Amino acid sequence: MTRSDSPGNAAVMGHAPALDGELLVDGVSRQAYATDLGNITTNEPCAVLRPGSAQDIAAMIRFCRSHGIAVSVRGRASTTLGQTLSGGLVIDTRSLDRIHSIGPDVAEVDAGVSWKDLVNAAFESSPRLTPPVITAYTSLSVGGTLSVGGLGGLVGALRTGLQGDHVRELEVVTGAGDIERCSATHRADLFDAVLGGLGQCAVITKAVVELVPAKERARTYQLGYTDNAAFFSDMRSLMERPCIDHVYATLQPPGAEPTHRLYATVVHDPADPPSDEVALKGVTAKPVIHDSSYLDYVFTIDRFVDGMRETADWDRLAKPWYDVWLPGDAMEDYVAEIHPTLTERDLGPYGISLIYPQRRSHFARPHPPRPEPDGSPWVYVLDINTTADSPEPDPDFVKEMLDRNDRWFARARDHYGAVLYPIGSLRFTAQDWRTHFGDLWPAFSAAKDRYDPDALLTPGPGIRQSPLAKS
Repeated sequence: MTRSDSPGNAAVMGHAPALDGELLVDGVSRQAYATDLGNITTNEPCAVLRPGSAQDIAAMIRFCRSHGIAVSVRGRASTTLGQTLSGGLVIDTRSLDRIHSIGPDVAEVDAGVSWKDLVNAAFESSPRLTPPVITAYTSLSVGGTLSVGGLGGLVGALRTGLQGDHVRELEVVTGAGDIERCSATHRADLFDAVLGGLGQCAVITKAVVELVPAKERARTYQLGYTDNAAFFSDMRSLMERPCIDHVYATLQPPGAEPTHRLYATVVHDPADPPSDEVALKGVTAKPVIHDSSYLDYVFTIDRFVDGMRETADWDRLAKPWYDVWLPGDAMEDYVAEIHPTLTERDLGPYGISLIYPQRRSHFARPHPPRPEPDGSPWVYVLDINTTADSPEPDPDFVKEMLDRNDRWFARARDHYGAVLYPIGSLRFTAQDWRTHFGDLWPAFSAAKDRYDPDALLTPGPGIRQSPLAKS
């Protein structure tokens, strides 16, 4: 079904194939897909596909390929520098929103299903289940987070790896317009290139993801610090403690009280509550203890973001975010260097800085790239999620923060071995991307040639651009 009140902008799309879903070419629809969560980059598409099936995606990719039109994919559009934008066709996977099945240890879901919906459905099943890794903000799409790796926020990380490490099988549509099933044992090169592959080789349409038994309750110990060394000492201790299930931290600008906040959580059933004495043995800060249901705990960040949507015009604020991986042995020194330089402007009134530890041994997939091993069993993701204080355009603020991000990253990469976590706002060239992939680049580039031979998919990051693509 095609909707159009702007035939001039949709001349080519007027010849598109018949579809189960909708192809939108009117100006209002196209403008609604012209930016992402960051509100920094604008690139209006020539058409928007709301697919009714994987066959729709395959048909439109083949059509776009024949006309040299770029194709990008978005679920919840939560990138911040135009990674999901295209002047060509945008595929909105939210219309693929069916949970096909929930079994004893896996769920098969469409790519547009949100993690929040899957968490709720799995928790209501019998027996009660949960994904082993859940993003901090759960209203993201399954396909979207798997395309960048899928960092565990409040659930996962210490003993799980990334969301992409817990995928059994994918259905995808390649850049050649072919529908394929792939796994670690079938078309493994495609499987590896898609998980954490930034949408470069194929569009995820379905995923078979792992589930594990869920507990009913969560007890979180919140600890505050003003001393960086004491904060990291306690965090490392809690990360290694068998009874602790999840650890993350936040940073506030210098002068705040406290400047560092550490959160350690134990999930449990009511009949087997945690021992506070065992959980907190040896820590130097006095805890604040929060008890909640498991679901209330999992949806903590969703409530925070929903509140900002209601009160702060969140979706219109510019968000020049800085997101990097850091080696375990470098993290404390890097935070000690960068934290004293943070200002209120670096975060904004609605921003937050987050630290997520990850144990290296649980990574099963090659992507996304991570820092070289340094002897520590841990790596960390540091997010400095800057937001503007007003939705009114301020080019000076955006330029200042993008320049800051480039400066911060150059220092972090060259001195501390940092690697980009690619949801944020860093202006990478094609050569920067080759450096980012490092030893993984030859295999990744070969998969790109094999499965997206005209390099039409996902031009937004600038990894590789087809000379034929209209973007």
